[in-house]
Amino acid sequence: MLNLPLALRIEKNKLVSTAPWLLLLDVTLPDASHIRLARNTDDVVFGGDTYTAFAFELDEVKTGGDGRIQGVGLRVANPARALQPYLEAHEGLIGCAVTVAVVHAANLAEDHTELMLSWEILAAQPDANWINFTLGAMNPLRRRFPLLMAAPRSCHWMYKGAECASTHVATTCARTLDACRTLGNSHRFGGRPGVTGA
Repeated sequence: MLNLPLALRIEKNKLVSTAPWLLLLDVTLPDASHIRLARNTDDVVFGGDTYTAFAFELDEVKTGGDGRIQGVGLRVANPARALQPYLEAHEGLIGCAVTVAVVHAANLAEDHTELMLSWEILAAQPDANWINFTLGAMNPLRRRFPLLMAAPRSCHWMYKGAECASTHVATTCARTLDACRTLGNSHRFGGRPGVTGA
């Protein structure tokens, strides 16, 4: 059972509502930029990001007899060739992460995490009117592991960020172990000095 905030549960259980439920589509490109689309007649601002009004259709998510989620079809309107440059620049968007969210237009500030699904683009086929995508489960073998490289004398953290948490008056840091020691913050150093015994 979904663990929805109270406002969303109330809207879900209404027989008649004055505000619609909307589908939002977020495609993460290889350069970490995003294509954000809303199946709506107006743009939608959700989570601080603007989703452009655009026509797209998502097939029903089905599972096989063994419980596995099958590939899901996604069709994005293509008569003006608005997305064609992205397809050409990023190899058909194959491997890009796709997040689909169902949101309630009158409660966009609520937590919609339970109403989000993530996939990966497995195939793309454009025609005169649509770009037909096949979405599938995210491939864990494409994820970087380990997440952080074992750099012995270089710090991964942003200076004075949440992990660094330095309170020193200096405005910059060279992000090395020596700089961290100079600033008196070596206990929060984000490198792996033990790799070389430093």
